[in-house]
Amino acid sequence: MQTAAPACFANGTTLGADGGGNLLSEFQVIYLTGAPAAGKSSTAHALKERVQPVEVWEFGDRLRQHLSQTTPMISQEDLRRDSARVITPADVAAVDRQLVEWTAKVRGSSHVIIDSHPVTKERYGFRVTPYSLADFARLAPTKIWVLYCSPEVTLERIGSDAAGRPMISPEEARMHTQMQASVAITYGMSLGVPVYFFDSARDREDLLAELVSRF
Repeated sequence: MQTAAPACFANGTTLGADGGGNLLSEFQVIYLTGAPAAGKSSTAHALKERVQPVEVWEFGDRLRQHLSQTTPMISQEDLRRDSARVITPADVAAVDRQLVEWTAKVRGSSHVIIDSHPVTKERYGFRVTPYSLADFARLAPTKIWVLYCSPEVTLERIGSDAAGRPMISPEEARMHTQMQASVAITYGMSLGVPVYFFDSARDREDLLAELVSRF
């Protein structure tokens, strides 16, 4: 049986011959995504406490830091409330470049979790501001994880702690999750990297144990 050759990315990272997202390195680079209120940030920080070493890149916070150079008082709540008004595609592209450079430096000595969601709810509907496939190839994640939950759970979470997130309808919650999943699958197909979907409404400790076992 002929063995497939490893896939090489633009930054020199090599994907194992099985194409299963196992880079020739002991460390994982995990792209963690999902719709708002899916639990991405809290899960990323919980994993950092359970797995060592782990570095977390929170795209929203890095974007806020980038924008604070011109808008000093901007908050994470401002970004969530009206992102299209304050964030341009050029801003996203600038932080994308920072992420690629940071990941290249860190991945040789630590696991990396990238907390990001390119689909945002806007006043007019939704906006998708994705990586270009070329940039995503340079990022070279080893796995893509998508957190999801039912529209009912999403609305309950937003209602109890909005943190700037707009209240949405069940159909909008469902559509947001589906759009986020579609982007993640596109990323995975572009690199031959596996995409895993985890129900974040399950028992918290069971979910974290499942994720920890995949490092």
